[in-house]
Formats: sequence, C-alpha cells, structure tokens
Amino acid sequence: MDVVIEGKALLDSGLTSCCIGISDGRIAKIAKTISIADRRYDLSNLLLLPAGIDLHVHFREPGMTHKEDFNTGSMSAVVGGTTFVMDMPNTLPATRSLSDLKEKIETASGKCYADFGLAALLDSRTNAESLAGRATALKMYVGETTGGLGVRQEEISGLLGKAAAAKLPLMVHAEHTVPLPEIEETDLDGHDRHRSDGYEHMAAKAVCGNKPQEMRLHLLHVTTARVLKIARESGSTAEITPHHLLLDKSMKLGTWGKVNPPLRSKSTRLKLWEALASGLGDTVGSDHSPHTIAEKEEDFDAAPSGMPGAETRMPLMLQAVAERRLDIAQLSRYCCRRPAEIIGVPKGQLKEGFDADIIAVDLRTGAKISADKLHSKCGWSAFDGMRAIFPRAVFLRGEKVSEAGEIVGERAGRYFGGGGSG
Repeated sequence: MDVVIEGKALLDSGLTSCCIGISDGRIAKIAKTISIADRRYDLSNLLLLPAGIDLHVHFREPGMTHKEDFNTGSMSAVVGGTTFVMDMPNTLPATRSLSDLKEKIETASGKCYADFGLAALLDSRTNAESLAGRATALKMYVGETTGGLGVRQEEISGLLGKAAAAKLPLMVHAEHTVPLPEIEETDLDGHDRHRSDGYEHMAAKAVCGNKPQEMRLHLLHVTTARVLKIARESGSTAEITPHHLLLDKSMKLGTWGKVNPPLRSKSTRLKLWEALASGLGDTVGSDHSPHTIAEKEEDFDAAPSGMPGAETRMPLMLQAVAERRLDIAQLSRYCCRRPAEIIGVPKGQLKEGFDADIIAVDLRTGAKISADKLHSKCGWSAFDGMRAIFPRAVFLRGEKVSEAGEIVGERAGRYFGGGGSG
C-alpha cells in the first residue's frame, strides 16, 4: 500500500475501527489491520469521514479575482474539509462556450488544491451539444441575480430539452419567472418581501413541471420545505445551504446577510431543518459567493447579494451533528455521498475503488468561527462567532493537503468533466 490511515471510519455498516489502505489515490482495502505501507497515519483517536463535496461555489475567476480566485477559494474549501467543488459560470466573461470552458479548466488546473468540476451557462446562446463530454454540468438562472444571466419563462422548456440531449446534469437557480416589482430594499425583511418565497415556488414548478424524464435536474439553494417536495415529486434533486438553515431575516446581519434567494423567517428556517432531518432534500451546498468588505458596506439596496461559505460548510454541519440536530450518516449523505452520485464522481464514500478523499475530525472540539482565520480572499463571514468543528486533517486521493487549519499539500486539483467522469 502507498498509504494506510487508521481510525474510526464511517462505513456502510456504521462507525468501525479499521485501517484504510490506499494505492494510486484510491481506496484499495479496508481491514482491521494492514501491516505493510509506505506511509502510515495513526488517527485512531479521531473519526474518519468521507471528505466533503460542494456542488455550488463561485470562485469569481475570471473577471472578479479581487473577490476570490481558484487558489484562495480552493484553499478555503480544503481547510474546511471539502475536496471537490463545482464552480459556477457567472464570471466575466460567463463560462458559456467550449473555449470559455477550456480556458477556465487550464486556469483552475494550476491553482486548485481541491478536485473540481465546472458548470457551463445554459441560455439561448449556448451550444449545449458542444459542451457534452467536456463540461461537468450546465447551469441555468431562472431569475435575475449576480451576473444578470436570467432566462425568460418561455425559454425554460426548450433549454431543459437541450440539457437533456447533452446528457449533462442541469443545476438551476430557480427564483422567479416574472419581473420583480421596482421597490427599494432597506433591510433583510424588505429583501425577503421583494423576492418572496412565492416567486421561488412558482419558479420551481415551472422548471420541475417541464423536466424531461431522463434528465438530472438539481435545484440550488432551496429555502422552503414546500420547494423540496416539488423537487422530490418531479424526480429532481435539491440543495439546501447552511445560511438558509442557520440564519434568518430576524437576525441583525444587515448587508452581510443579503443573499439570493433571501434569508427567510425563523419559522421557515426551522421547517427547513425539520425537512433535512426527515430526509427531504439531497445536498448541502455552500453557494460560496464572496464579495469584498467595501462592496458589502454599501447601502443595503446597492450592496451585492452573496456570502462566503466554502470553508465553513462542513464545520457548521459537523457542529450540527455534535448538537444532535443531524446524525453522522445524514451529514455524510448530504455533504458527501449524494453530491457525488448526482454528478457521477467516484468520491463521497469510504469504499474500495473510491477516491481516498478523507477527513479526520474530533466532534468534541468545537470552537467559534473567526473570520480573520479563514482563507477566503474576501475576509469576512456571516457566521463569525458561531461554533463549528473544523477537521484535524484532510486527505485528497490519499495525500494530506490540510492539517490543523492550514494547507500542507500541493495544488494537485484535477478536473472532472463529461458529466462527472475524471
């Protein structure tokens, strides 16, 4: 074996003290003892879990690298226990064509600490057929948000057909299908009323109701249990974010809590927790959308929507496990296994043949999040001061890339395209 990692691992049978043998970056053997290895890590006092997979990040490259880039964004993800990220296409320029995609692959390949996929924009100008076999997924914006790339309601059915023909997963920002009223927003309550969950429900129905049976459709940043049910009933999958689980419009967050879709009421947030705990929904994604402090300090109506979250996603959910809001198997399902299954990558489970992406954690060691210790270029977090559990060590394909909150490995991230194939 190249590497053996020993600890209490989350296997299909439950938490089991064992050795995980790794060869050529893949898990080759799981056994009570493995005697021969080139390198050995004795982590018998820690839990070994699959590393996280985040299907929703905005690393802002190209065009907005003053906010983030693939280097700092992937560094944040890895330190937080995530070894695979899916970057979104609303950059400058948008990632729409095959040449855009190839350029971004080349850029990210030299900078990423995590393995990565890329979603290409799906709109009326996209040649989806040309992206088949190269893009990891497609992304469609049903509603106006950062980048101004929203599609019209009458385009939805045809674009869904294009995605199905390309045989690529389609990730959808489903927020509104009709123009929003022209009103000034002055606080989080006004932002929620302006972009109410009623619009989100209509958008989800418009998308899911036109979904071709064979396509993989994934609704992003769902804010209500009702939309989770719409997704489930249509044979689609759905993402929930930590900020819609942990933050709401009653909190004194100001522009730091301004996101699209908005933070909802406390009661809506608690119902989302209930849905997650009951098994409704499929993934927990960060929607890591950083902006600079100067941008977020503008007047509420002018400040951009979005917050960083790649580094805090897994730690916040691990804290939820420690607080018994979820169990460890549910965390693994939402943050690791289901995201991997949705896009078809050999990750997200501690099984023979899967990539040896592993985190080592101690659920007894929660601490408050300090924004000044995080690795995102933007330098702030709406979760500042909240308790979280960061991994002690993070392994990407058997190589240690992070330890005790710092990067210790190389920029070895690989691209997974063609709907998830490596």
